[in-house]
Amino acid sequence: MRALLGLAVVAAWAQELGTSCLPCHSEHVADVRAHKHGARQVGCEVCHGVSETHRNASGGVAPDRVAAPDEVPLLCGGCHGEERKQYLASKHGKLVMARSKIRAPSCGVCHGVHAQRNAVAMRRQCDRCHTDLPASCKPGQAPPAGKLVCAQCHAPHSLQTSPRPG
Repeated sequence: MRALLGLAVVAAWAQELGTSCLPCHSEHVADVRAHKHGARQVGCEVCHGVSETHRNASGGVAPDRVAAPDEVPLLCGGCHGEERKQYLASKHGKLVMARSKIRAPSCGVCHGVHAQRNAVAMRRQCDRCHTDLPASCKPGQAPPAGKLVCAQCHAPHSLQTSPRPG
């Protein structure tokens, strides 16, 4: 019963996807509405809570929730369970969950937070840390449209390697 009530509250809020955030965050709202999550009515409150105090303030009040890097995999993993499992077992996931001083990406770093990143933007993000790649990581040919070059050999969430095609 409690779950149904929670879904009803979220559904009522989702009908107004970003409407209450729009006056101050129009760019973010536009990005979320254009994102796959927006199409599925996954709105701002899923990540930021209802944030009523934030919405009614004239500035300087944080939203109810801004997920820390080690909270993001569990937040996203609520719907993306298999990806979460793979990510948590990866080198990146282990560093993030250990709150390591070595920086590593969580979900939003690769996929984008409000707007979804395309494959070119994801590759640029990877290149920020992975500057010295071995020759075997340099693509010999362009990947299929919309695919991340790294994903030709590495599983996207676990980063495990598979034999390079061809």
